[in-house]
Amino acid sequence: MTSVIIPRSEHPVSRKHIHPDALKVMYRLARKGFTAYLVGGSVRDLILGRTPKDFDVSTNATPSQIKKIFQNCFLIGRRFRLAHIRFDDHIIETATFRRCPVQEEETDDGELYMLRDNCYGTPEEDALRRDFTINGLFYEIERFTIIDHVGGLSDIRNRLIRSIGDPNIRFREDPVRMIRAIRFAARLDFHIEPVTYNAILRHHEEIMKASSPRIFEELQKLFAFGCGEKAFRLLYKTGLLHDMLPEVAEFLDHDHGQDSVLWDWLAHLDERIRDTGKAEPVLLFAALLFAPVRRVADRYAAQGERVVFAELLADLLTPLCTRICMPKWMSARLIQIMVNQTRFEPDKRKRFSKRGFVAQDCFPETLALYELGLRVAGDDLSHTTAWKDLRREVESERPVSDGFRSEHPRPPRKRPSRRRRR
Repeated sequence: MTSVIIPRSEHPVSRKHIHPDALKVMYRLARKGFTAYLVGGSVRDLILGRTPKDFDVSTNATPSQIKKIFQNCFLIGRRFRLAHIRFDDHIIETATFRRCPVQEEETDDGELYMLRDNCYGTPEEDALRRDFTINGLFYEIERFTIIDHVGGLSDIRNRLIRSIGDPNIRFREDPVRMIRAIRFAARLDFHIEPVTYNAILRHHEEIMKASSPRIFEELQKLFAFGCGEKAFRLLYKTGLLHDMLPEVAEFLDHDHGQDSVLWDWLAHLDERIRDTGKAEPVLLFAALLFAPVRRVADRYAAQGERVVFAELLADLLTPLCTRICMPKWMSARLIQIMVNQTRFEPDKRKRFSKRGFVAQDCFPETLALYELGLRVAGDDLSHTTAWKDLRREVESERPVSDGFRSEHPRPPRKRPSRRRRR
């Protein structure tokens, strides 16, 4: 594909919308005689009039050369070194131009084998190794132009997610790209172009070869910006949900598919995220899993079996959380806030301290899940008022030194193991 240079008069990107620290990095590299571009999602978002979350830079300077130029530079990574240039609490990730592997071979079992990976390359080669055309654009600060080696600008205008290169190969190289295609389509309200979409349908089972921690991270990102419902609908349609979360997919299969109550849960969750600007990790999975778990509990009840809801939750969710590599502190908190939902149901046979209940540090998430359930059912939200008032009352009486927090805690740090004395 022929590279295209778009002059300043034909694109909307302005330096005033680029983070000053990113400009500092690019200008200093340029003064030292290196080429440096703003790359990836930041260029895409600036073209769309959005505020980028991160500003990444690519350059022909090697990591060691970058480190010599910036005293505030820290190199990370083993397979391929990246430079993190720190400005107070902000980091500009700076990478050396890379190229795709020189050769690709397919083994007898159908696996792709990379003979040479993570090699330095030219700007054109760096663009070609990226995942989608909309992420392959460069912005250069000398003439304020956008450089398009992959047809990304056209796809942005046509609102398309298109793989760079053959998606049948690219998705087998890195199956997580399939989830990323869905995330970008949902977040940007784009369509996945037919060849790329059909490749996902063909290779969705490849996602099982990706590492569980990466899948868990990508699942959380699907909820960002309040686009979880659309993202999970696409996961369900493409078969990826059946591979990653078969319990949820099976629930949808038996709950009217595209008309399932689960979509109401995710729609109201999206609305909450857009209103608050926060995607609380534990609440995300609680909203995703509560309806399927509740269905299992109701089925046992219909059969006349007495099941302790807390034990049922532990039996159903512990294997799932372990499989997707959810941290133990998070899975325990997830189960707790789902168990807590039974506290909102009046039961004269059970007595408990309401003040002790609302004093739990997970109560905000517990109440948020309860409120989502009320919205899904179309019930009166005034049921939450008394609980909120009691929470504020208890919170005002508790001294700060007691460590009382309304936000969920950070995961506990592991203590370093002590060496045994000989």
